[in-house]
Amino acid sequence: MSLFKARDLWCAQCGDNETFDQASIFTANLGSRYDKIIVGSHSGYLRVFEPSVELLEDGTINGNKPTDLVIEMHLPQPVLQISAGKLVSGSQNEHLSVLHPRSVAVYSLVTKAGAAEHGDQSRLVLAYEHQLRRSAFCMVLGPFGGVNGRDFLCVQSLDGTLSFFEQETFSFIRFLPGFLLPGPLVFLPHTDSFLTVTSNWHAETYRYQVLAEAGGTSDEESASGRKVTTEWSYNIGEAALDVVAVTWANSYCDILVLGERNLFCLKDNGTLKFMKRLEYKPCCFHPYFIEPDGRLMVLIVSETNTLLVYEHTKLLWSAQLFVAPVAVTRATFEVINSSQQKLSMKGVLVLLSDQGELQCSYLGTEPSLFMAPPLEIHAIDYEQAGKELSELQKVIKTYTKRSTASLTSTAAEQEVKVSVSVNSQLEPCPFPHSIDEEGVEIPMCRVSVELVPHSPLSKVQVSVIVQPPLTVSQVSHTISSLCERSSIIAYVYMEQSCDIPTLDVRVITSYMASTGGFPRVLHNVAQLPLKLVALFTAPAKEADFKVTLNTNQPVVSLSQLFPEFVGEGVLSGTSNAAGFQYYGGRGSTVTVLAAKSSQRYRLQCDTLPSLCLLTSQLVQRLNRHFSRHEGFTCSYSSSLPLHELFSEIGTHFFFREKARKIQEELGQRTTQFRVIQRRLLAKFKDKTPTPLTNLDMLLKEAYQQILASTDEMEEIQQALLRSRCQLGCVTRLILLMMRLMNTVSEEDYSDLQAALPSTVYDAEEQGWEEVTDAALSHLLRTSLAKGSKTSQHLAQIALEPMKDITRFKKHISAVLDRISKGSNKAERKDNVGELLKPVKSVSPIPEAGEGGHDEEPVVPVGSQYGERAVSANPRGRSAALLKAHRAAQMPVTNDDYLYRKYGTQRLGRVCEEVLGFISRLRDR
Repeated sequence: MSLFKARDLWCAQCGDNETFDQASIFTANLGSRYDKIIVGSHSGYLRVFEPSVELLEDGTINGNKPTDLVIEMHLPQPVLQISAGKLVSGSQNEHLSVLHPRSVAVYSLVTKAGAAEHGDQSRLVLAYEHQLRRSAFCMVLGPFGGVNGRDFLCVQSLDGTLSFFEQETFSFIRFLPGFLLPGPLVFLPHTDSFLTVTSNWHAETYRYQVLAEAGGTSDEESASGRKVTTEWSYNIGEAALDVVAVTWANSYCDILVLGERNLFCLKDNGTLKFMKRLEYKPCCFHPYFIEPDGRLMVLIVSETNTLLVYEHTKLLWSAQLFVAPVAVTRATFEVINSSQQKLSMKGVLVLLSDQGELQCSYLGTEPSLFMAPPLEIHAIDYEQAGKELSELQKVIKTYTKRSTASLTSTAAEQEVKVSVSVNSQLEPCPFPHSIDEEGVEIPMCRVSVELVPHSPLSKVQVSVIVQPPLTVSQVSHTISSLCERSSIIAYVYMEQSCDIPTLDVRVITSYMASTGGFPRVLHNVAQLPLKLVALFTAPAKEADFKVTLNTNQPVVSLSQLFPEFVGEGVLSGTSNAAGFQYYGGRGSTVTVLAAKSSQRYRLQCDTLPSLCLLTSQLVQRLNRHFSRHEGFTCSYSSSLPLHELFSEIGTHFFFREKARKIQEELGQRTTQFRVIQRRLLAKFKDKTPTPLTNLDMLLKEAYQQILASTDEMEEIQQALLRSRCQLGCVTRLILLMMRLMNTVSEEDYSDLQAALPSTVYDAEEQGWEEVTDAALSHLLRTSLAKGSKTSQHLAQIALEPMKDITRFKKHISAVLDRISKGSNKAERKDNVGELLKPVKSVSPIPEAGEGGHDEEPVVPVGSQYGERAVSANPRGRSAALLKAHRAAQMPVTNDDYLYRKYGTQRLGRVCEEVLGFISRLRDR
C-alpha cells in the first residue's frame, strides 16, 4: 500500500447494474479543444462526458455538474469497444466508431450552439453501419496501406477472422493461421502491419500487404488463397492482458505488452527493448511519451488499487486509488480558476471500474494522516523474562504433542458448532441400481448435518464423504453466507456390490473465518448403521478363513451386541451364532460365534475381505459394552494373513497395469481415427473427385475398435473398483490385528497406520503401491532401522512407477515382522544412548593409589555391553569378536591391551562394529 493517495478531481457514476471492461472507455476531442470521455456499457448505453472543473476561492473543487454529461443514448446491442478516427470519406473530422457483437457503426457528433442557459445541444448521428457475419471480439483503426488523411477499420472475430473496411466500403476478410483464441490486436503504422498475441503466448505480426494479396474478398476465396505468413514472432511466455503501440514524433514505435507477471517492450522489428518483472498482479496499464525529451512512461494499476508510475523500468511514483479500475488513460480538461479564467489541465488520470465508477484524478503529495505511535521503551526484567520464557516453552511442548488438526478444530469450534446425526431408520432407495442381484431392495440412510454459527460466516462448504462402495446423494453443499442455524441432509446407500471396508462417514466443514479472513476446517466422524449394508442370514458351519478374538471378560450374547437385528425376530436372545451377508450377493456369509465355555469370539467366512467390517464392528461393540469395566482387553494372537494381502495387492496391481495398457491402446486408436478423418476431409475438400481408397471402411473399423476399447476400459474400471475395496478391507483387517496384539506399542502402530493406508486411491502416475512402498521404505530407514543405521544419511526416496511388486512385498513383511516382534524405538534409543555414554579414562598401568585396593578393576562400557549382548550365546562370542577385529584389521587381544595401544576412541568403534554384527546374527 502506498503512502500517498490520488487526489479526486471529478467523478461520475455510469448507470446502475451495468458492467464495463478495459475497452469500454475512450478519450478524444472529436473536433473540440478539450478531450471528451466516451463510455459504452455491455447493456448498450453510450455516454459522452465533457468534464469541466471549477476551482473555488476557498480552494475546494466544484466538479460533476449536470451539464458535464453531453450525450446519453441507448443502443440496441451491447457496446464491445469504442474508438475514433477519420472514418467518413470526404471529411477530415474525427468520427466515433462503436463495435457491437454483430455490427460496427460510425457516428458523427453534431453540436448545436445554444443561446440560453442550458448551453449547447449535442447528438450522435449515424453515418453508416457494417453488419458482421461473425461475432466480433475487438477492432483497430489506422491508415492501412499507408493512405493519407483517412482511417480504415479492421474487426477481429472470435474465430480469428479479420474483416477489413475502407470507410463505407467492405474490402476483404482473412483467416489467421493456427488460430485458437482471440487476443489483443494493434496496428503498427511504421511497418504497416498488425500485431496480435496468440493463444500459444507468441506476439506475431502480419503485414497489411501480405493480408491483402493472400486471397479474394469472400470466405471461399480467402480460404483457398495463398497462405498468410507472419513477419516476425516473439515468445513472451505468458498470457497478454493488453497490448499498446506508442509512437514518438513519427520516428519510431514501441510495442508495450502487459503480461500476467511481466511488462515487455518490443521494437517494431520484433527485438526486445526491455522487460520489467512485476512483483504484483497487474489489472490495466497505459503507456505514453513525455514531450519534448521523449521519455517513455508507463502507468500500471495493481490488484491492490495501487497506481505505479514507471520510466522504462524505474519506479518513479506510487499512489493509492479510491476505486478498483479496469481501464486507465490520460486526458486534457478545462479548468476554471477563481478568477473565472479558463485554463488547460493536461495529463489528468481517467479511471473506470467494472461497475461504472468514472473518476478523474491527479497525483497529490499529501501523505496519509495516520502516524505510527512511538514505541514505549521499558527496562527489561531478565528474571521475569526468564520465567515467562520457561512457561511458554512448557506450553509449546504440551501442544507439540497434540496434532495440528485438533488445535485447528478447537479454534473453529468456537465459531461454529457442527452436529452430525445418522438416522437409524432406513428408507427405500429411489436411485438407480437400488435392487441387488437377488432382487432385494437396497436401503439408504439419512445423514443430517446441523450448523449453528456463533458469528456470521461466509463461503461455508460442507462435504459428506464415505468410502466406496458406499456413495452419497450429494457430496458437496455450499452456503454463501451462514448467519443462523442451518441443516443439510444427505443420503448414503450402496452403489456397487462389493465388500465394505468401513461404515465411517466423514463430514468436513470449511469456511472463511469472520476475523482475519483465513480458512478453517472442521472434521466430524459418525457411524452408519450395520443394517445399511448387511442382512441377517443363517450361520455357516464351515469356512476357509477364521479370526479368533480373546477377551478377559465373560462372553456376551450376540443379541446384546447386535440389538438392531433382534427387533425383527431374526436373532434370538440365547443364540451364540449369527450370520450376516452383504447386499448384492457377492460376498460370502460371515458367521459370528460366541464360545460357551471360554472368553472367545470367532468370525469365519469363505473370503477374507468380508471379515473386515464385522471384525471391527465386533471389537467396537465389545469396547462399548465393557466401557464401564476397567481393564477390559480384546486381543488377537494368531498369525497375520500376509499371503492373502499379497494376493490382493497382486490383483490390484494387475488391474492397474491392464487399465494403463488399455488407455495407451485407446490413445493410439484415437490418434489413428483422427488421421483417417483428416485424410477423408482432404479428399472431400478436393475439387477433383478421387476414390476414397477404402478410407470409409478403415474409419468404421477404427471406430469399432475405439468402442471395444472403451467397453473393455469400463469393465476394467469396475474390476479395479472391486479390487480397491477388497485390498482396503484386507489392509484394514491386518491393521486391526496389529492393534490387538499386545506386543505392538502405540507409537509403532501409529507409524504403521500412516505408512500402510487402508484407503486405496489410484492416480495416473502414482498409485497406492508406489506411495505405500515409499512410506514403508522410510520407516525401514529411520524408526525401524537395525543397529546404527538410524544415524546414517538418508537418501531421497523417488516415487517412480512400480514395475514389479516383489520388493514391495518384502518391505511389507519386514515392517510387520519388526513391529510385531516388539523391537520398539525405546529399546533402540536406550541402546544407542548407552553406547554414547562418556567413558571414564583409565590409566594403562594400575597403580596402588588409584581407587584403593578394594575396588574392582574398571571394565570399559563397550566391553560390558558386548558381554551382556552375547551372554546368551557364549559359543558365538569369540567368533563374533574375531570377525569384528579382523574387519578392523586389529590383532585379537584383551581390552587392556587395546586401551594401551589404540585408546578409548578406537575401542568405541570396534565395540560398535561388534554390536552391529551381533544384532545381525540375532535377526538371522
